[in-house]
Amino acid sequence: MIHDQLRFRVWVGGELVREDWLPGATLEAGGDLGHVHAGLASEAEAAGEAWLVEVYDPAAPADDGYLRFGSDTSGMVCPVAVVLIGSDDVAQ
Repeated sequence: MIHDQLRFRVWVGGELVREDWLPGATLEAGGDLGHVHAGLASEAEAAGEAWLVEVYDPAAPADDGYLRFGSDTSGMVCPVAVVLIGSDDVAQ
């Protein structure tokens, strides 16, 4: 099992479109990966598709290993609306 990496998965329209593992358990190791994932989310929204990003930390306790966000609430557990600071947009 990999203990020093974070896994990112991106779904668009319920289909897995990208999976990345970051070396080390920090976001700094990802470089432009956040921009790539944001681009996929923007393209999905422009096409009218729901999207979901999942971050998995295998080193975290079992109940805290996953973080999911996006507009596709069907892949989330107990989704909560989030209002972005300085924006009128609401994200899940």
